[in-house]
Amino acid sequence: MAQKKIAMDISTKANYIVITFTGDLEYGVIEDIKKDLQALKLETKHGYIIDMQKVTNIDSTGFGMIVNFAKKVSVNEKKIAIIVVDDFILNLFAISQCDKIFPIAKSEDEAKQIIKEGWSGELSLSEY
Repeated sequence: MAQKKIAMDISTKANYIVITFTGDLEYGVIEDIKKDLQALKLETKHGYIIDMQKVTNIDSTGFGMIVNFAKKVSVNEKKIAIIVVDDFILNLFAISQCDKIFPIAKSEDEAKQIIKEGWSGELSLSEY
């Protein structure tokens, strides 16, 4: 069985930051990524785009990491949009109900528009 891997890349744009994950956001492989994400300086005008186009699997630990990051971001009144294009990953977002608290976009342009204009989900972070 192949060793599971995860990588995180952070790129700063004019008014937002893109955090790109590659691999499996799962228990046992995300500990270092989780620490790096929590240590991130929150210096952006509009917010964050989490790009999950290269994510192959996510479990409750991965969703927890994203929710905790979102809580940290929301304290500073910044927004998050998540790019998901894979049907399997979209289904996991639906099962976990994370699609009710995070806006899901199909592209960076769509995500950029969401964090600029705002989005209201069916659930708030505090209700989740």
